[in-house]
Amino acid sequence: MFQHYIQLVAIKVAANLQAEVSRHYLSYLWWVFEPILHMLVFYIIFNMLLRRGTENFVAYLLTGLIPWLWFNKTIANSMMSIIQGRGLMMQVHLPKIILPTIVIFQDFVKQSIVMVLLIIFLFAYGIKPSVYWFALPALILTQLCLISACAYFTASIVPFLPDLKFLVGAGLQMMMFGSGIFYSTEAIPAKYHRFFFMNPMANLINNYRKIFLYNQWPDWHALLLIFEISLVFILIMSLVIKKLDHIYPRVVL
Repeated sequence: MFQHYIQLVAIKVAANLQAEVSRHYLSYLWWVFEPILHMLVFYIIFNMLLRRGTENFVAYLLTGLIPWLWFNKTIANSMMSIIQGRGLMMQVHLPKIILPTIVIFQDFVKQSIVMVLLIIFLFAYGIKPSVYWFALPALILTQLCLISACAYFTASIVPFLPDLKFLVGAGLQMMMFGSGIFYSTEAIPAKYHRFFFMNPMANLINNYRKIFLYNQWPDWHALLLIFEISLVFILIMSLVIKKLDHIYPRVVL
């Protein structure tokens, strides 16, 4: 049965990706152009208008923006996954946790392509690969676990409180400005560093920059802590969604 559900997730991810690219003239290229457009907006505002950019600002911006867009888009997409999956729920019986899981892996596939392109860009930009880049899989796995934990949480409660999606959107925006995507952590007073790095995305983005830009190993202790907390939260939310499994079909109708 578990293997059947894995196959279902794989089939739905492939079908959804194909349907998504068929809706856009740029097809798969849109996955690349989207982060570039975001980067241009921040580059113009912070580097050209406000002149707050750092050295190698384009690389600095992309190494923060691309991980953030992965987090932001997956949470935004997954919080409505159970509601939007009501058609599938009416056709077959399936664990409702599969619905946000499909979104998580759908966005993971897209992010994998964008991350490869980021590495190619950094190399073309003049940043040489180093042994520290071997830590990248650990960062990606940790972020995937964090995203999954947050996605399961939002997906589980939004069907009961649909207006909560607006609060989640506002929270994501606040979190973005507190993640150091377009400014250096050196601009933050030292006494606030502890609070700044309590934001897990700020921590992850800082570690992406350590391995890509500064030739340093990531903060393994911080990564392990985020990974462990995320795994515990994934387990808790899996049990919660399983407990509410029979309720969701009635709620989303």
